[in-house]
Amino acid sequence: MSYVIGAGERASFERCRRQWDFGAGTRQDLEPLDRPALPDLDRAVRDALAVYYFPGMWDWDRGVRLPLVAQELERALTRQRQRCGGDTGSAVWQEALEAGQALLDRYLAWAPTADRFSPVLVETDFEVNVLDPLRPEAGLVTAAGEPVRYAGRIDLMAVDAHDAYWIVRHRVVADGWTPTEQLVADEEALAACWGWEQYYLGMTITGTIYNELRQAPAGPRRRAGWPWRGLGSRAATGQPWRRLGSSAAPGRPAVRQHEPSGGGRSIPQHRRMYAQARAPRRVAPIEQRTEEGFRRTWLRRTPAEVAAAGRRLGADVAEMTREDVEVYPVPSVANCPPCAYFEPCRALQAGRDAEPILVSRYRKRPALAPQEGRLGGRAWSLGRGAAPPRFRRGQDD
Repeated sequence: MSYVIGAGERASFERCRRQWDFGAGTRQDLEPLDRPALPDLDRAVRDALAVYYFPGMWDWDRGVRLPLVAQELERALTRQRQRCGGDTGSAVWQEALEAGQALLDRYLAWAPTADRFSPVLVETDFEVNVLDPLRPEAGLVTAAGEPVRYAGRIDLMAVDAHDAYWIVRHRVVADGWTPTEQLVADEEALAACWGWEQYYLGMTITGTIYNELRQAPAGPRRRAGWPWRGLGSRAATGQPWRRLGSSAAPGRPAVRQHEPSGGGRSIPQHRRMYAQARAPRRVAPIEQRTEEGFRRTWLRRTPAEVAAAGRRLGADVAEMTREDVEVYPVPSVANCPPCAYFEPCRALQAGRDAEPILVSRYRKRPALAPQEGRLGGRAWSLGRGAAPPRFRRGQDD
């Protein structure tokens, strides 16, 4: 048995230890009985983009592929709605579906002009041993002797025209773009780079590509009718998303779509023998492209930054797994109002017994139901992004 800590638990621990104590699976593992039945458009769009970037379909004609993207958006929102209680708030869910359709409609017209990579993996989990901060050559263990492991999931792994591997993070933003300095300080993304290099020894991750999609302002919404459903008809040929084979901006290296495996099938496998990131000369550490409601940020990470992220992860997790870890709240305007555990926390702060509140308004989080197979969860591309050879991993394999 191992003691597994997820990326969400670590973020909760850093944000507010009391929130972490109430909700973390390794702690009390409580969830509110009355959960708001609201759609998570960000999650639904990421599910749809996993289908769009699925490497096994990357060289398919868009007329075949795009209807599957549309179907996945609807299915993702349907799954969310069922988990939230079925028919609750039907108007809200319909609005989310229309907003997601409009957003993806615009994105899939823009993406062929901006994608300078080929997909390798989508929606893939990793789980690795955490290093002991006092003995970096050894793995961290709990007081009971259980190995401590860190688990995460990446939205997309991609390879660029220089055979460099990147982790792509999709984000739906409602207002302004995420400040660039906040992207640079994104600890979860850095930990994912470190974790993947531990998970697949011998592979170098060049950095993170932040793929941000901005929702259209609220107001009268044009009902586009999801033209993807009629992709085979002549009436659809005038739609902007029919710009097949569009290339990236002038002067930028591109991995063209709609050729066998992203144009990379002819590249000899031995060129990626060590899966090293071979960057072109004179590259900037940060590149951004913003247009039409989308922003693509390429953020390079040095080996030193990735290694330091692994050490910080070890220090945080070592503190989280201490038997005498101190639990305390971190009150703030940002933390408290949206917190699902605000009421029991307030009772504890006032010196009252929070147990009656916990018993009446919360429950142990039920075990996760078996999840249907995720499209692309373990499928490597066969061309440019083909899996590099596995390296010897020692005792863990």
